Amino acid sequence: MFAVPGESALKQSKSARAGLQLSVGRFYRWMTDARLGKFIHEYAAVYLCAGIENLLEEIALQCNGSTAAALDQSIASSGDVWGLLQPFAHLNAGRVASGALALPRWANSLDQVIASSGDFRGHLATCVGSIRELKEKALRTQQEFQLAAALSGSALAALFYFMRCSQLEHTELLAASGCHSGQAQAAPGGGTSSAGHHVQELCYERAYVVLPPLAEWLRVAAAHAEHRNAMMIDKDDVMQAARLLLPGVDCPIRPVAHDEELPTKKTHFNTAPTVSSTGTGTGSSSCSSPVVSGIGIGIGEDTSELGRRATIGVAFKLLLTGRAELLAQAAQLLPPTTRYDTQNSAGLTALMIASIRNDEVALHALLDAGCDPNVEVPPAGSAGYPAIQPDTQHWTALSFAASRANYVALRILLERGGKVEGGARSSEEKCTLTPLQLAAGTGNLEIVALLLAHGGNAFLSTQQKDSLCFAGSAQKGCFCAISVAAAHGHRSCLRKLLTHPVSPGTRDVLSLEEMLAEGDVGGVRGASGPGGAGGPNSASASGNIEDILPLLNKTQIKRLQEAMYHSAENNHLDITIELRKLGVPWTLHCWMHALSAAHDLRLDAVIDQLLQDFLQVCPDDYSAQFVSECLPLLFNIFRNKNEGTTLLLADIFATCFGWETLPPVKEQPPMQPVQGSRIDPKFVNNPELSDVTFRVEGKIFYGHKIVLVTASPRFQSMLSSKLSEGSSTPTVQINDIRYHIFQLVMQFLYCGGCSSLDVAHGDVLELMAAASFFQLEGLLRYTEARCSEMVDVDNVVAMYIHAKVYNANRLLEFCQCFLLQNMVALLTYDDSVKRLLFAKKIPNHDVLAGLLQTLQNRLKARKPNSGGGLVNSYRSPPVTPVKK
Repeated sequence: MFAVPGESALKQSKSARAGLQLSVGRFYRWMTDARLGKFIHEYAAVYLCAGIENLLEEIALQCNGSTAAALDQSIASSGDVWGLLQPFAHLNAGRVASGALALPRWANSLDQVIASSGDFRGHLATCVGSIRELKEKALRTQQEFQLAAALSGSALAALFYFMRCSQLEHTELLAASGCHSGQAQAAPGGGTSSAGHHVQELCYERAYVVLPPLAEWLRVAAAHAEHRNAMMIDKDDVMQAARLLLPGVDCPIRPVAHDEELPTKKTHFNTAPTVSSTGTGTGSSSCSSPVVSGIGIGIGEDTSELGRRATIGVAFKLLLTGRAELLAQAAQLLPPTTRYDTQNSAGLTALMIASIRNDEVALHALLDAGCDPNVEVPPAGSAGYPAIQPDTQHWTALSFAASRANYVALRILLERGGKVEGGARSSEEKCTLTPLQLAAGTGNLEIVALLLAHGGNAFLSTQQKDSLCFAGSAQKGCFCAISVAAAHGHRSCLRKLLTHPVSPGTRDVLSLEEMLAEGDVGGVRGASGPGGAGGPNSASASGNIEDILPLLNKTQIKRLQEAMYHSAENNHLDITIELRKLGVPWTLHCWMHALSAAHDLRLDAVIDQLLQDFLQVCPDDYSAQFVSECLPLLFNIFRNKNEGTTLLLADIFATCFGWETLPPVKEQPPMQPVQGSRIDPKFVNNPELSDVTFRVEGKIFYGHKIVLVTASPRFQSMLSSKLSEGSSTPTVQINDIRYHIFQLVMQFLYCGGCSSLDVAHGDVLELMAAASFFQLEGLLRYTEARCSEMVDVDNVVAMYIHAKVYNANRLLEFCQCFLLQNMVALLTYDDSVKRLLFAKKIPNHDVLAGLLQTLQNRLKARKPNSGGGLVNSYRSPPVTPVKK
C-alpha cells in the first residue's frame, strides 16, 4: 500500500512505501529532467519504477545460471526482453539476438496459440503483398491474442503502408492473373499486363532486421487504443506504434478531441468479408482465403449511440469555428438540456477543447453564447462517457488551460467567472488536480502568478485520506501546489507560491504573515536553533522571503514538511535547504537525503551546515532507518572529509554512543574439572616425571605431555610432530616468547586458572600474544580483562592493534567502544588515532567498518528510553584530555 496514512508517510521513502527496491525519487527526478511530460504525477514514477524492477526480476528468473555468460545467453534467446535492452531509439521487439522472430510471451501463452491455430507463422509476418492478406492475418492474430480493439479502415491502410512489400505485391498479382486465365492477355494500347512486365518501383523498403512482426504491431497499437478507452484502433494508433517500432519514424502526439472513427456495418467486426484480387475490400475472388471470424462482435451495434457521437462531433466542429451563425446551427444538433455545455464521450465540452487549443476567438464566442466555464469532466466510469481519462476527472476548462500553459485562455476564463481551483473544493474530497497544482508542475511562473492573483490557494491539497483503500486502485489526487513545485524542482515557482498573499475562502485577502500570526508560534522558532541552518547566521533564501514567513501554523508546517519531503526524495537539494532556512523542521528522512545529496555533489559547506542540525533530527527511539541507513552514510562521509567535518561527525558518533561507563571485559569463569588442574602445581618446570622439554631463550623448561596435549590443539600439534621423530624425551624449541612469559603460561595450565598468576602491566600484552599462539582461550580472556582496565587515550591505539592481531575480540570491541565514546578528544589529542582510522592498513580489517558495526549493535541493544535519549546524553560529554 503506497498511501501510508498520517505523518508516518513522511518518515519513510517512497520506495519503502511502495515495497520497491529501486529509488522512486530518482525515477521521478529523471522523468522531470527528461521532460517526459509537463506535469509528472507521483504515481507515474511509482509505476515506472515498479515496471523496471519487475522487468529486472523477470530477466533474473529467466536466467538459468548465476554467471554473466548465462545471463547474456538467457537475454539473447528471449524475444520478450532482448529488444528492450538494446541501445536503439526504437523498440526492436519480437526478435532474439540472432535476428529470428519470436512471439511475445506475455500477450498470450505461445502453447495456446499453437494449439488453437496450428500455425503461428502468420503472427510473425513482417510484410504483406496486399490489404486482403493483411486483413486476414490481422484478424487471426487479434483473435488468437485476444486483443479487444479492432482495426478500422484507416488503421488497416496505414498499417499496410508500413508492412507493404513490392515483391510480394507483384507476386500476388502474378498469382491472381494465373488463377483467372492462366495466360498473359494483351493490354489496351499494345502493352502487356503486369504478369509479363517487371517494373522497378521507386519506393523505400526497410531492412528485414528492423521490421517488427504483425503481432507486435497489433499489440502496441491496441495498447494506445485501450489507453484512451477506444473501441477501434485508428490510424493515429498505428502511427504511434510505428514511432515506437521503426527506426527513423516520428509523428506528432495525438491531439485532444481527435476525430473518432465510427465502425460501418460492412467492416470486419463480425465476420471477415470476401475480398477481390485487387484488394479493394469488395466483391469476391475464387482465390481468396477462408473466412476468418472477427473478435469485435457486438462492438458498434448500438447505432443510436454511434449517431449521438457523430452528431456531437459535427456540432463541436461548428462550435469551435467561433462564428455566431454556425453556433446557432450547432445548437440544433445538441441536446436542449445541455446545449453548448454538452460533453463528448471523453467528458470534454467545446469550451475545454478551445482552452486546450488556446483559441481566443472560439473562447470569446462560446462564453458569449452562455457556456459555463465551470463544467467538470465527470468521474471515471460515468455512464455515457466511456472514454474519460481518470487523470482528468473533475477538470474544468481552466484546468486544461493551466496544464497547457495557455495564458490567453486562462486569463479569459478567469475574467469570465472561471473558478480558480477548478473542480476542487476545500470542503470536498475529489480526486483531481487544481489549476495551480498543474501550473506549479509545468513551472510557468506567469501562469502561477495569474492564478495566485485571482485567489489560488497554494496550500490546498486534493489527496484523499482513505487509509483503508489501495492507492493503486484509482487516482488519488495530488499534494498541494507548493509540494508540486518542490517535487518538480521549480524553485522560482516555489518562491512565488510562498511569498504571495493567500485568500482564505471568500474572506478578505490577508497576507501570509497576517494569517500565520494566528497559528502556532513555537513550532518553527524552536526548530531553528543557533546552530541550525535556520539560525541568524544563515544566508537569506531569496529577498525578503524570511521576513514574510516568520510564523507558521500547524497545517502549513505539515504542507511545507511535505514539500521538503518531495524535494529531498527527488534530489532537489537547493529547494530542501531553502525550505529549511524558512524554518521548516527536519525529519530524519529528509535530513538524511539532503546529506547524501550534498555528499554526492561534494558540497562541504552544506555538509557542515547539515551536520550542525543533527540534534534536531536525532531519534530517541533509534529507528531502524537511522541505524541501517543514516549511520553508514555518516561513516562514509567521515572517511574522506576535512578536519572540521570529521570533528562534527566524531561528536555525532559520541552523541549516539552515549556517555555511560563502559563495562569491563570479564574473565572466563573457572575451568570445569575436566579442564582443571591435571597435576600438582609443584610439577611446573620440575624434571620429576617430565617427558618433554622446551628450549626457551636457551634455557630448558620441563613439561608433562599429559597436561600439555589436552590443553590446546597447538601443544598437541607441536608434541605430536616431536613424537614422530622417535626421541624418548623430545625437546621443543620456543621462539619469540620470553622465558618468564612461557613460565606464566605453564602456571596457567598446571593450576587450571589465572588466580595464582602475578602479571606485571608491562607483560600483559606479551602474555596475550603467547595465549593467542598456544590457543589458550581462558588465558586470552584473562589478558583481555587486564588490558581493558588499562585502556586510556595514550595506549588505545596499541591496545586496538594488539587485540586485532591476536584475535582478542572482546578487547577489540572494548577499544571500539572507547574510540566511539571519546572520538572528539582522541582526534584532537594526537595523530595516532587519525593514522589508525584513515591511514593505517590492518590486513583484512577495516577500522571504520568495525566502529560502524559496534555502534549499530549498541543502538540496537539500547532500550528506547534508557539514558534519556541522545539529547540528554549529548549534554554531558566527558572532559577532553590534554596531552602532556
